[in-house]
Amino acid sequence: MIAFAVGLASWAAPVTILAQASPKCQVQPKTLAAMRKCYRPLLVFSPSASDSRLKRQGEILDADADDMMDRFVLFTPILPNSKNYQPPLDTPYVILSQQEMQSIRTLFHIPSDTFQVLLLGEDLIEKLRSPRPVDSTRLNSLIDTMPSRKIEMQRQHAN
Repeated sequence: MIAFAVGLASWAAPVTILAQASPKCQVQPKTLAAMRKCYRPLLVFSPSASDSRLKRQGEILDADADDMMDRFVLFTPILPNSKNYQPPLDTPYVILSQQEMQSIRTLFHIPSDTFQVLLLGEDLIEKLRSPRPVDSTRLNSLIDTMPSRKIEMQRQHAN
């Protein structure tokens, strides 16, 4: 599930919208391919759902959830078993199928016993790789240098 719901109040009635890069984007993408041109996936490979580094990355993102939403970052944990995983409270996230997680792990050559953070651009090309949790200042700074983000920031009412 993605925590992208934003409530808007109008004088007539409250309205709920979902923040996404484009109306063509799936609100709950089921595959990495479905995130292309819609989100900037933050793939967090972890050996277990209870790994302290995974929890720390979620806490970092939760502290700046608004920034993550503005930049269309989609927290995507890649776990050997997501059964007991507790997702972050405020950060936009998606839990993929075990088969899709394994395909992603294979695609990026990340062993199942390894912790690794990868930020992908909207083109799904790797922009950052780190063996430890990444702070939001570093993520924001990197994303803000991307050509697609510069275009986003020029739009009226930009995030």
